[in-house]
Amino acid sequence: MKARNVFTCLLLVSLYYHHTTSQPQCHVVHGRDCSHIWDKNNASTSGIYRIHPIATNFSFEVFCEMSTNGGWTLIQRHDGSDALDFDRTFKEYQNGFGKLQGELWLGLKYFYALTQQTDRPAKLHISIGSFDGKEAYAEYNPFSVGNEDSSYKLSAGKYSGTAGDAFSGDPAVKGSNQHGSNFSTWDHPTDNCDGSCLVGDMRFLSCSEIVSSGWWFNACGLANLNGIWRKPPRYKNYASSVSWPTWKVRESLKFSRMYLIHH
Repeated sequence: MKARNVFTCLLLVSLYYHHTTSQPQCHVVHGRDCSHIWDKNNASTSGIYRIHPIATNFSFEVFCEMSTNGGWTLIQRHDGSDALDFDRTFKEYQNGFGKLQGELWLGLKYFYALTQQTDRPAKLHISIGSFDGKEAYAEYNPFSVGNEDSSYKLSAGKYSGTAGDAFSGDPAVKGSNQHGSNFSTWDHPTDNCDGSCLVGDMRFLSCSEIVSSGWWFNACGLANLNGIWRKPPRYKNYASSVSWPTWKVRESLKFSRMYLIHH
């Protein structure tokens, strides 16, 4: 921050301290995204930073995972630590919920801002872990979501990793490919069910309603990292679990983390 801006912030804080019971916060913008922050300073440490993506008229705070691999912007964490409820409305998924240093859904409008930056393409890195201590990952490059009018349509590029390509689903299962899906919630169903989805002999209209979460469902698809977190011994054979079945079939995951990496 320039010296003049520092002085202005200190002056504002001083004035508020003497004349009000509340004090203003001076929000320092550190970069466009976590990768940009790390590029500017490879010694940056993990923590909360304020960012301002290109072509947006707002800034916001994110948690940056910093390592020798660069700066990764955390957009989702689901591990049961806060008992965070992911059965939310479309507006809540749009604006985000949870805690930056706990369980988190950053917010679809922020996903959009981060993945639409000119000359700063993003890839999605998904880290997942199981209750038997194993870990795996999936990457999609490039990765972006559409605007609100498209219900934040999923665009996930070439897969690489060890967890399997759950977004692509099973070619033998109709409606399991989630590429190009719109984001769907119980109050904003944009999946392709329309009464055609079945669990056993039960027919339903909304994937989000039946699995109690919002996600890029098709009808309904395989992947759902926003499902209900379950721990042993009752963590297997639930359709509504934290799910990446190309790695662990019919088993709720111990944790999932989603990051955006810009390059």
